[in-house]
Amino acid sequence: MELLLKYHDISGDFIQTPAFEVAPDLLAGDPDALIGQRLGAYRIDAVLGAGGMGVVYLAYDERLERKGALKLLPRSLVANEAQLQLLQREARTASALNHPNIVTIHEIGEVDSTHFIATEFIEGPTLRERMAKGSIAPDEALEIAIQVAGALCIAHRAGIVHRDIKPENIMLRPDGYVKVLDFGIAKLMQPNPSTSLELTARDGLIVGTTRYMSPEQARGETVDARSDLWSLGAVLYEMLADSPPFDGKTPSDVMASILLNAPEPPGQRAPPALQNVVEKSLRKDPAESACQEGGPQARINS
Repeated sequence: MELLLKYHDISGDFIQTPAFEVAPDLLAGDPDALIGQRLGAYRIDAVLGAGGMGVVYLAYDERLERKGALKLLPRSLVANEAQLQLLQREARTASALNHPNIVTIHEIGEVDSTHFIATEFIEGPTLRERMAKGSIAPDEALEIAIQVAGALCIAHRAGIVHRDIKPENIMLRPDGYVKVLDFGIAKLMQPNPSTSLELTARDGLIVGTTRYMSPEQARGETVDARSDLWSLGAVLYEMLADSPPFDGKTPSDVMASILLNAPEPPGQRAPPALQNVVEKSLRKDPAESACQEGGPQARINS
């Protein structure tokens, strides 16, 4: 992150029962089924998106009379009590974060066995949607990366690792502010990893989107703040090169590329100093990457 900042300075009746009570996990197949219904104090108005971490709705909080985003967590994620408690604890910790580049969590709730996280509603596209419209200028890419890095810095100081930094979890407001979404799968960093609850690998599932996984995350190892910044380096690379640094036909191929290959330079659009930032961010060993604590300043001055 210091490199970026330095460079920048240069049950009942099925029909009558609400959909979320019958089968929340089925909403991913028909997310529109909930539109017009109420979940506690929230009126469901539209679908914003759906993914492995649940369906996200545009909702209206009738108590506070404001719009918000409502993420319904799939039962597979909350069936285990220990895992549910960990997720709730992380969400509560994230809700205490106060930073203009971090989406505000308003509530972690449960209605009729349906668990949800309510956050502020963000106007604007995701970074993925922005990238689909055309190339991003290096200055714009750098500004986005700096704002994401600022959000991660605050989270890391609070002991939170995001673990899923990717273009889909970065939103761009019309006023220029960048917002980092989805700290819902964050894992609190623990002084003693051997005694901590792990979400690193469970039943063969490695959390995170494959193309943006750090090498240690791809191996299913315990991750720390450097993993998030490695993932941010992969996102920055893609903004500059219009393609991800590591790819393959299957997730296994992508992970093999992450672990074994060095990416090509991101292209001529990126100035040499910014290419240097990306190259150092994507080194395999966390001790050698640009995320090394105490290391970035020495490298940028060398």
